[in-house]
Amino acid sequence: MKYLLFILLFSLSLGSAKEGRFESKIKYEYNVFLEVLNLKLGEASLSIKDPDKIYGIDVYHLNFNVRTTKLGDRIYKIRNIIDVWINKSNLNVVKQNKNISELRKKKNSETVIINQKGITNEKEFIVKENVFDPYSLILILSEFEIPNKSSKKFNIVDAGKSREIEIKNLGSEIVKTPYGNKKGYKLSPVKNGQPVLKNKGDMEVSYVSIDEILVPAKILIKLSSGVIELRLKKISR
Repeated sequence: MKYLLFILLFSLSLGSAKEGRFESKIKYEYNVFLEVLNLKLGEASLSIKDPDKIYGIDVYHLNFNVRTTKLGDRIYKIRNIIDVWINKSNLNVVKQNKNISELRKKKNSETVIINQKGITNEKEFIVKENVFDPYSLILILSEFEIPNKSSKKFNIVDAGKSREIEIKNLGSEIVKTPYGNKKGYKLSPVKNGQPVLKNKGDMEVSYVSIDEILVPAKILIKLSSGVIELRLKKISR
């Protein structure tokens, strides 16, 4: 369960978002399962909030929430809330607030990025141009295309740490959703050709079109100990 926070490790260099794409509030809700036993361990959500303005910059406000059930608490208790604000014009990260609670460990951080300067909990660092937040990119990745069986490299920053990752298009598949079976495609983050997650873990995110919007409908986190699956439950507007 502790690897749920890595489900959004994506990044991408782009121009501007499609007009109106993030102007309206929307919430994607998921059930979290241990796939081998089809056992529900928790719930998660990805939300687009009302647009805002930070430091004179027009931003979109995105929220990410992971919470285990009572059964999931017995295995690995999680209460994580992450808020991210991204620049409207280029979708670069402007601010990150992370409130992480896993088992008995709690960690809170606030990161602000202006131009190529970042500050996390009063500690300064330098970031590259066109840097993105890994949590928000699961929502904005659909703004562009990565050709089938191709990949691209991007820069991400998270709580004072930055790195380059590669996003690969693994091909198409049929995904079961609450809105019917949909044909979509799978993307996976890799680094130097190897899985991004710890303990040789792997991850896939499947996107499908629902109401003419590409939606992250299924997220698989493949670890040596098993597979965790986030299944789309509901879309609220």
